[in-house]
Amino acid sequence: MPEFRNTFSGNPLDREAARRRDEEWVGSQIHQSGTQFLPLRNLTFPMRHTDGAMRLAWAELPVGADTDRHPPLLLGTNDEVARFAINEAAAPNKFQLPGDATFMDLRAAAPVLDADDAGIAAQARAFLDWHERHRFCAVCGAPTEAAQGGIFRKCTTCPAEHFPRTDPVVITVVIDTEQDRCLLGRQASWPAGMFSALAGFIDHGESIEDAVRREVAEESGIDAVNVRYHSSQPWPFPSSLMIGCHADAGTSDINYDEWEMDDVRWFTREEIRHSLEQPAAQLGEPGLPDGALSLPGPMAIAHTLITAWADGSA
Repeated sequence: MPEFRNTFSGNPLDREAARRRDEEWVGSQIHQSGTQFLPLRNLTFPMRHTDGAMRLAWAELPVGADTDRHPPLLLGTNDEVARFAINEAAAPNKFQLPGDATFMDLRAAAPVLDADDAGIAAQARAFLDWHERHRFCAVCGAPTEAAQGGIFRKCTTCPAEHFPRTDPVVITVVIDTEQDRCLLGRQASWPAGMFSALAGFIDHGESIEDAVRREVAEESGIDAVNVRYHSSQPWPFPSSLMIGCHADAGTSDINYDEWEMDDVRWFTREEIRHSLEQPAAQLGEPGLPDGALSLPGPMAIAHTLITAWADGSA
């Protein structure tokens, strides 16, 4: 694994692209002794404290589980042990989890979850959520069924096959190098004082660079030039890929879209560094002093992008 990893990155599982094509092999793994299942309850995860870290709690498949209505979804293998995600409704309250396991929301648990497990959880959440939402064919309306361990769904009536989508999002910190400041914006629904990088979905037929320029112009009125990629982050709420970039400012006068944004401002490096040194402020907690700047916490790629500029590595 690379030394640098955004939260939810670096999933250690082998997704078995080739072997999952063999439906018999997938079926044999479901009933193989030692195969591990991750039961999700309304998209929350069983977790437990192990060796000082929060870890996912795996279980075996209970006898009589309804795998027709809730098919196990093959996440991959680790040391030749197959790992599946499954809706806990397949066998409510019957999965034999460790006694100290409790179901937790992934967004809340991610900051303290083991990094490898966070990557697996991101895959499982997005995977299961997509299958629960796509039970019927978008072509003919007939029921669909999971195929090849859930890597796609096929229609039970027509030849259509449906594959999970990942929605690409650009998120950008724009830099004014002449005045040593960066551009951040906020939405009205965010906690007081919270600002973050500008972001938006990539349109059809649009490159990453074009999407950055368009989103920055729409949300701030600033021309973004010299767009450069930094890193990416899976964001399974429900199925986005955050594509983190830095860009230089070609203009300096802000004219933001009041329908999309509550405020857009330039912040000096000193202001950003000061905020990053205030851990409580990063969480957007209430009670901040008037005018205090609050930034996204370390779980978000926005934090990574802002920090990279603040420490001079952008």
